[in-house]
Amino acid sequence: MKKFLIAILGLFILTGFLISIASLANSYYLYNNLRKIVTSDLNYLDDRIYEIEKLLVEQSVKSTTPKYDEYIKVKRVIDGDTIELENGERLRYIGIDTPELYDPRKPVQCFAEEASQKNKELVEGKLIKFNKDINERDKYQRLLGYVYLQDGTFVNLEMVKQGYAFSYTYPPDISMQDQFLEAEKEAREKKLGLWGDCKITTNSSGREETNSIE
Repeated sequence: MKKFLIAILGLFILTGFLISIASLANSYYLYNNLRKIVTSDLNYLDDRIYEIEKLLVEQSVKSTTPKYDEYIKVKRVIDGDTIELENGERLRYIGIDTPELYDPRKPVQCFAEEASQKNKELVEGKLIKFNKDINERDKYQRLLGYVYLQDGTFVNLEMVKQGYAFSYTYPPDISMQDQFLEAEKEAREKKLGLWGDCKITTNSSGREETNSIE
């Protein structure tokens, strides 16, 4: 009888042990599944957050890039044919070229200061709008544009008409070039601006330029 009771007791202990092991195994299985689910959800959440952040950055860039044919303020004038807009973008006038003022490869050229000053009188601190031709930017990542004041003044053309800039034909952005060439011809004949005050030569690339003053 005593042996029988010991056997029964041992069976209960073994059964309890097996139940405990099964319970632990089941808990571990549940834990692993739960961990996988949580990890998966966190990864999914990370992916969605990354996509939202990327979208916000793209929208921010779009919102700060000036739109064509909409007015924007000119922060400052860089030289006779380049300006900085209020959003920090630089814009190069299409179809014209003024004497070099800050080119590190060249000395200051005749009428460079005058062209820069004229550009300031025309646009600095004012609202302008601009349109592109074919290319949106040049190799320096400056915006390219035909620039207009609120009163309708076509700034690119005005710089050529008054003798502050050369006509500069640079394909494929040449839709207005006939106007620039005609304005340059008249300014040359009347000896306006650089045509009367500077010595004009043709450089190795075929572009006309003024003499250096340094």
